[in-house]
Amino acid sequence: MERPEIVELFYSALIDPNQVELVFQFLSPRVEWILAAAEPHTLGEESPSNAIKFSGKEGLRQLAHYFRDSLNLISGDLTGCITHHHLVFSFGRVRLRTRKAGQVAETNIAAKITFQDSKIIKGQIRISWPLVL
Repeated sequence: MERPEIVELFYSALIDPNQVELVFQFLSPRVEWILAAAEPHTLGEESPSNAIKFSGKEGLRQLAHYFRDSLNLISGDLTGCITHHHLVFSFGRVRLRTRKAGQVAETNIAAKITFQDSKIIKGQIRISWPLVL
């Protein structure tokens, strides 16, 4: 499977935690996940102060549940991938249920996925500001 296809599976797992196990075969045992709000003052940082970290295969499951339960993710779309050596840069849109009954907010999501061969060793995910983690 090509790296962009693996990243597509990753996005599917974020949207539907029941699909997380489909990604497990493409994960390094020590994979690290970093989730942060993409604010102007954190864009260049590897791990900004507002980051939430998860690790391992179970970390991906925790990340997916965080998207569903804490961020109230209801849907999303992967809109593009750019492959550069061992990296895949991906971007898309996610829709979140807001605290106001019945309202949905849409925002950008981007990820830098680092591969070693066909295994993900690091995933850095940013959700566009003004969303606060």
